Amino acid sequence: MENRNGKMKRNKVLIVSLCGAVLLSGCSMFNRDNGSLELPPNATSIESSYDRDQGETLFTYEGRTYSYFGRLNDKMSDDSIRECVGYMDDDKNTRIYSLNEDPLDNYLMIKHVGGIMDQPEFLRATDTKNMDIYTPSYIKSGSFETWSSSGIHYDMSAVNIDVVCNAENVMSICYDLKINGEFARTGGVENADKSAFKKGELLYFEFTEQMIGNQVATGETFELTLTFSVIDIDGKVHEINGEYTREMMLGASLSDLEIREDGNGGYILFEDI
Repeated sequence: MENRNGKMKRNKVLIVSLCGAVLLSGCSMFNRDNGSLELPPNATSIESSYDRDQGETLFTYEGRTYSYFGRLNDKMSDDSIRECVGYMDDDKNTRIYSLNEDPLDNYLMIKHVGGIMDQPEFLRATDTKNMDIYTPSYIKSGSFETWSSSGIHYDMSAVNIDVVCNAENVMSICYDLKINGEFARTGGVENADKSAFKKGELLYFEFTEQMIGNQVATGETFELTLTFSVIDIDGKVHEINGEYTREMMLGASLSDLEIREDGNGGYILFEDI
């Protein structure tokens, strides 16, 4: 009986130890071999300060001010970490990271890398207060009063505009986008094989809220202005005569534009109203 009890005791210890190892590994969301977790050679300390009037701790990064916003919503992958941008208050184990799903850096993540059980926290840029902004799905709003009137949404809103290329020998179409009179971005479309578009081909332009930046808010109207140019099969650039200006909202779609030849070797923008 003594040997049997001794054996049973050892089995119990072994089972508990194995279960403990599984739980600990489950709490460690991030692969420690992931290079994006490491401090860069020129890493600097991002100092915090306390704003007594607002009752919140503030951080400054790349000219923007951030404060504590929320915590982890269920789980996230270490693939979501873009890079380490510094460390907090001279503590090199408490690091601050930018996020792949948020190229505008509206959010930053704080993570203590020395402990397995430590959960990440998220900062939000204070210039987005009172705005409803796109938020990665793994970020959950906390109970901070300063953010009580600020919204989040997990689906990416966009403006979609369809343009018919009603011209021949057009290899690519480029655009300049303005929002409320301010330059927002430039871009274009072309076939992967550099072939010309077919006459009458429908082309799709999508402008997501991340592409537009923090210039517009969900549910609010804004003025969108587009100007176009084309590159023909000989590589020559032609400015398209005319511009498209319209009051828009994120989530809206339009399909009333055509690019036509003007009969004199140029191109015009036609709106089918």
